[in-house]
Amino acid sequence: MLWAASVACATSAGGKLTLQDLIDRNTDARGGRAAIEAIRNLEVRLRIVEPSYTAEGTWRVDRLGRMRIDVFIGGQRVFTEAFDGERGWQLPQGADHAQLAGQDARSALRHSGQLPTNILGLHEMAGRGHRLEYGGVEEVAGVPYHVVVLTLDDGFQTRYYLDSKSFLITRARVRKALHPDLDPTPTTIETVWSDFRRVAGVSFAFKETQTDLAAGTLLQTSTLLEVRPNVSVDENLFRMPPARKSAAPDGRSQPAR
Repeated sequence: MLWAASVACATSAGGKLTLQDLIDRNTDARGGRAAIEAIRNLEVRLRIVEPSYTAEGTWRVDRLGRMRIDVFIGGQRVFTEAFDGERGWQLPQGADHAQLAGQDARSALRHSGQLPTNILGLHEMAGRGHRLEYGGVEEVAGVPYHVVVLTLDDGFQTRYYLDSKSFLITRARVRKALHPDLDPTPTTIETVWSDFRRVAGVSFAFKETQTDLAAGTLLQTSTLLEVRPNVSVDENLFRMPPARKSAAPDGRSQPAR
């Protein structure tokens, strides 16, 4: 288990805050440990807007680190990708079988079940083998933020910006590719969260924007339409579906190649 027992302090109107203070205040702001940890899984309907398309999706994640998203345009499924706890897989529209995701895409899928802005809390990171460090006070657009740096167990690092009044995570900066299987070129992406609402006693951001900081280009806007915690989940949901069988010349079925 990894843990950064940072004793660096941030000066605020209320005095000096340690890393543990920031974790505790963020946890309380979100709804508290009990409420956060009571959510075993999430099912979220969302709208995704990028420069070239608008889509809706159903995203699911659980505390085992599994996730799946199905993307629809015009009511038709156009893409599915998932992480089953070990493997990442994808099923494009029209494909006769699912395929394993590339390493970068697999890592991105796994990360979505580990980050403290989804189903888990900031207070749970150490127990998952990740490392937290205090990153100082940083001003963005004239607003001071407390920065907490998260390094996942595979080395993936994100800078989280805690609002100095609400102590919610309202920004993050990370170097990554938005869609690694389409374009693996990394860039520094800033995520901004807003429109926080309570669901099952836990605060969730219902709006998210992602911007390429270097280019100043808005890459994606996501809006949550519905958040359902602790739904009944079919275990096959996260598993990579087997290849469909096609008819052999003699009429018998055979695995699709």
